[in-house]
Amino acid sequence: MGRRLDPLTTHQLPKPLFPLGGKVPIAEIWIRGLIGSGIMNVSMNLCVLAESIKQHFGAGEKFGIDLTFVEEEVPSGTLGGVCKMVLGRDTKMMASDSEPPSIPPFAGSTVIVPSGDIVANFGPELLEEMYSIHRRSGAAFTMILTEVDSARRKDFGTAILENSERRAGPLSQSGRICDFREKDPHSPSCLSNASIYMVETDLLRVVDSYRTEAKLGLEGPFYDFGKHLFPAMLGKLPHIRLPRDFALWGIQFDGAWFDVGNKRDYLRVNRAVLDGQISIPLTYERLPWGYLGTNVEIDFSAVEIRSPVIIGNKCTIEPGAVLGPYAIIGDGWEIETGSVITNSVLWERYPYYAEGKHQISARRRKLVDRHEVRGVRIDESIVAGGCVEQDTIGKTVDVREDGHTAVMEIDYVPTEARA
Repeated sequence: MGRRLDPLTTHQLPKPLFPLGGKVPIAEIWIRGLIGSGIMNVSMNLCVLAESIKQHFGAGEKFGIDLTFVEEEVPSGTLGGVCKMVLGRDTKMMASDSEPPSIPPFAGSTVIVPSGDIVANFGPELLEEMYSIHRRSGAAFTMILTEVDSARRKDFGTAILENSERRAGPLSQSGRICDFREKDPHSPSCLSNASIYMVETDLLRVVDSYRTEAKLGLEGPFYDFGKHLFPAMLGKLPHIRLPRDFALWGIQFDGAWFDVGNKRDYLRVNRAVLDGQISIPLTYERLPWGYLGTNVEIDFSAVEIRSPVIIGNKCTIEPGAVLGPYAIIGDGWEIETGSVITNSVLWERYPYYAEGKHQISARRRKLVDRHEVRGVRIDESIVAGGCVEQDTIGKTVDVREDGHTAVMEIDYVPTEARA
């Protein structure tokens, strides 16, 4: 649902389309990585602002792949979403499902399942190495693990490996998972579930029959990987007993990895892009101080650029502006004299979804969304658009249907409970 990124995920973009480096959506990085491994069949599980993802990717023609979608009005959890994509029209129907998925069941034996809010340098060669380990181990479910700071164990699921094998390279350790703790601040392990999986379809066919609705207050819920499936595979979910042993495997990854769970995480991963820790296919011109788009009006002798910085296409940067460090200016911004932008991301103009449904095109949005910074300071902020006329420090700036801006603290999170 992306509620921790509200209000940006309410009317602007769903998490998988959040741009990195001002341009490249998170999900597109995964698409390109899968293509590099020769994978031509991809499915996406959609809910929030589904139409925006469908418009961006189409049926996969741009990338030369066969792309299908499973849309949900009511999310069915991580387990439910994957079962629907893999089992298609054969999946279990719930009361909240308006109709079964229209796609046929996947004919292969193994699926790769990356979450749409994960950013990692996990390219084709590592996908292939992961697959080799998964097949040799005989696992039914293999997850990538990444080491996190002990203070963040409360934010992630953590795993404990038994009889693990040390390996050379970024995939440094491999072994069967003997325990899994979902968001336990006192877990004995700092190996976090990195939300990159390989799963056998045989397992999904079995556990699909146990699935429940994804909502709070259920007796005997079974819809989430971390809360339900992993404990069941370990024999630690009291109300579910699987008919046979399905091995749960873990592989430690020591490379760059980011979970875009909240707004500060989003700023953090964009800083990693500017630092070169994350490789993405930016089409801007590479310069010593960063990246420059096309049709930019700027007098470099009169603008101070503190590396690293990205300036997108069709921007106007007036003399006396200061950009950076870690400033990402998306397409179409006018940065006036006296503006100072640091540690922030300013988005290009995107379509707006009124009530989350009716689309107002980016072209029409030009009439109300001016994309201007009026000689003020912006720091540690995400700006979706509008006219910024006051210093904006540690904020999220949303631009509403009528063009008015709504400014919130960057750490704002809605209070609704999460299933």
